[in-house]
Amino acid sequence: MDFQYTNINGFLIPNLILGNQPTQPLGKYGMIRRNFLEQNAPATFDLMTLQGTLYPHLIEMDNTARQQVQATIQQLSAQSSAPNRKTDPVTWTQWMNQLKAQAEEMVLPMLHTL
Repeated sequence: MDFQYTNINGFLIPNLILGNQPTQPLGKYGMIRRNFLEQNAPATFDLMTLQGTLYPHLIEMDNTARQQVQATIQQLSAQSSAPNRKTDPVTWTQWMNQLKAQAEEMVLPMLHTL
């Protein structure tokens, strides 16, 4: 990627222009991925930011992770019988939270890889 520069007091400053970025808000898994890249791969984080590919990458990772969590929850719920939601809502909520935690444990390694 070729940059044009502006000379300001003897310093060459790149003329950076942001392209059209999606307006979709970044979800939980996208933020986890962003934090991982920023802390563990700062050069990749900076390069993706400069190239304008960071946000689309984070949105894609967020969508993929969310879909995998939902699919895993469905698979896990099919393997065991759920408590009755109407007669025992607290136990049902605990059961669903446990399924979600298990599904997220399976997805997190994907977000923490380079």
